[in-house]
Order: sequence, then C-alpha cells, then structure tokens
Amino acid sequence: VAAGASCFCGLLLDKPGQSRTALHGARQVIEDMYAAVNARDLEKAMTYVADDVVYEDFTFQEAFEGKDKVRELFAEAMELPKGLDFVIDSTAGGDSWSEDDGVGMTWHVEFDGVALPNGRGVSLYRTQGAKLVYARDIVESPLKLGGAALAIVGFIAPIIRASREPGQALSAAAAFAAAAAAYWYVLLLSPQGQFDFLVGPPAWAIDEKTMKNVVDESLNFFYIWPALNGLGLPSPTSLLGIAIPEVDPLRLAVFNLAEAYAFMFLPLMLWDRPQRKDVAKWWSPAMFLTNAVLLPYFSTRALEPGAPGSKPSWAPVFGLTALAVAVLAFWQAWGLFGGFGELIFSDRVAFAFIVDCTLFALLQGYVFSASEGPVWRFIPFLGLAAWLIVPDVQRP
Repeated sequence: VAAGASCFCGLLLDKPGQSRTALHGARQVIEDMYAAVNARDLEKAMTYVADDVVYEDFTFQEAFEGKDKVRELFAEAMELPKGLDFVIDSTAGGDSWSEDDGVGMTWHVEFDGVALPNGRGVSLYRTQGAKLVYARDIVESPLKLGGAALAIVGFIAPIIRASREPGQALSAAAAFAAAAAAYWYVLLLSPQGQFDFLVGPPAWAIDEKTMKNVVDESLNFFYIWPALNGLGLPSPTSLLGIAIPEVDPLRLAVFNLAEAYAFMFLPLMLWDRPQRKDVAKWWSPAMFLTNAVLLPYFSTRALEPGAPGSKPSWAPVFGLTALAVAVLAFWQAWGLFGGFGELIFSDRVAFAFIVDCTLFALLQGYVFSASEGPVWRFIPFLGLAAWLIVPDVQRP
C-alpha cells in the first residue's frame, strides 16, 4: 500500500462537503492535478506541473527532477486500478488568491471506499504561476518502531557529540558500530547464497524448518525443562501439555553454550560501568539477539568514560550456572564433535552462535584489559566464569 501511495501521495478526491475557496491557490492547483490523475488523464495532469519541478518522495532514493521524470511517475501511477483514491483529511494553507502559494496536506488511501492499511501520508506542495514547482511526500511506514526509534536516536547522539572531540573513544565507538552493522547484515539480513559460508535463509525470509529449530532450541534453554521433566517435577511445558522436542545434541550444545556466555555478561557489564542505569535493558534483548545488541551497547560504552565498580554479590550464581550449562552441553554432545564443521557450515543459525562465542571472548578481553587483575580472566568463557565465582581479593 505504501508503495502504491507513493506514486500519487496527494489528493485525488475531496471529502464530501469540502469546498474550493481559491481560484489560483496551491490547494486548487493540487486538487485539479490529482483529479486528473484520478481520471487517468495524464496530459491534463501535466498541465499543472512546471518544467523545473522537483518532486521528492521519501519512498524513492532520488528525487524526480524535471517535468519528464514526474510524467513517468504519474504514468506509473495511472497503471493502478481505478477506484484507488487518495482522500484528503486536512489542509494547512493553500487558499491564497495568489498563483505563488503553498499547501500542506494529510491524506489516506481508499480503494472502492475502503481505507487501506499503511495508507496514510502527509505532503507539502509549492506552486508558482499556478503550476507545481516542488512536492515532498512522506508515506506511512509499515514498520512501527515505537520506542526503538528513540533508542536508535539515543545510540547515535553520543557518537555525533564525540565526533566533535577526536580521540580514541570515537575510534572505538566507530569500530563497534561498524562491527554491529556487519553483524546485522552478514548474519541476519544478507540474502541466501550471497556468502558461501552461510547456508539458510535470512531473518526476513525465515522458513518453517529454521523457525522450528529456533523454537525447539528455546524450549531446551539451559536444559531446564528437560531436566524438570526427567525428574518428574512440574514445568511450564508439562503443565501446558507441550512435549519437549528432540533436538540434535550438538546443535543444542552450541545454542546453550552461546546463551550461557551471554548470560555471564550481565554481572560483567554492571561491574564494568556501575554508573549506567540501562545495562539490564541492553542485556535482556541480548539474551535473544546476542551481539546484534551487545555490539551497539559497547559502541555507546566507548563514548562514556568510567571505571569498574564492585562485582555484584550475586555474580557467583551466574558463573556457576553458566559453568553447569557448559558441562551439560559437553556431556550431551560428547562423541559428536566430529560433525561440528558440517553443522556450522550447513546452518546459518549455528554459524551465528559460533561467531557470537568468538565475539564474546573478544569483548571479555576488551573489558578486562582496562583494569588490573589475574591473567586467567582472559581465558574465553572459563576465565569469565571463574572470575564471577572467585571473590575479589582486597589488596592493602
């Protein structure tokens, strides 16, 4: 609908009862122009367009400059079925008697009188000599980001501020931001077949098999529900009558190892930046999206100077839990590691989890490198688990 709306992005039909009060104002010109478009009369519609018109439509990458380009846009719009009308909701200005005028419009799209989803928009038009010289159309986005849009702004704003103060912080932030962009594109969004080492559909075209694997692994998260069922204890799955699915032990081991590694990052991040109040808000989605969230977090962290604080008192619980999950994972998959290479190069999700574990190890070293402590902290996974479990030694 949004794509179709962008071809007109203006008024084709007035609401009943609305009157035209101007002879040459922008509102009159635009209404007449789009009435012609609605009637599929291309030549008449173009009589209202100036030769040097600039038509900006934010659903297209480039503006339509010149009468010929706008003619092509209108001609494409006229190929849409009749009955597709853009109905004005409100206007601002445009009722001047002058031929040089401007008008703002909000509108929605209807087909045979039925409002279409994602079919709302807002437009600004300017006229000179009673002809359209400038237009800007903004069509309703099918993606409703909500609070995520504010989070994106909050992520970008510190980078812009730091860019005015050259230094290592900006370089580190830019490196993490670039890594995040690469992670999102390569592992989550790249089309199937673009990279030889990735087998499987991207997130935006996930198939039934991949979705089933993700759901089955989630139901076996940390082996909690299978363990409860095995002990004859009630669990959400047993209470709801959901059977625990059988998952390839090696695939499940890779999943739970990656999740256990991400699990340990909450106390690490709280220790690393105790002054930040939003650590849990970053870590929570990272348990599902891993480094798609953690890499942007570390980009913002690089821009905020700070020093480590005290390790959370409950940190040993996280370390012991992650260690127990790792032991279970290796026990479940013991003797199957010969198929490790075949698994990761035949399944995009499994490959992503291996990349996650590698990035977790690098982030672990990055955080610890800013403070003094035992060398064993840098050992991937085990070093972090041990650091969480072992109490801090108070030095005189």
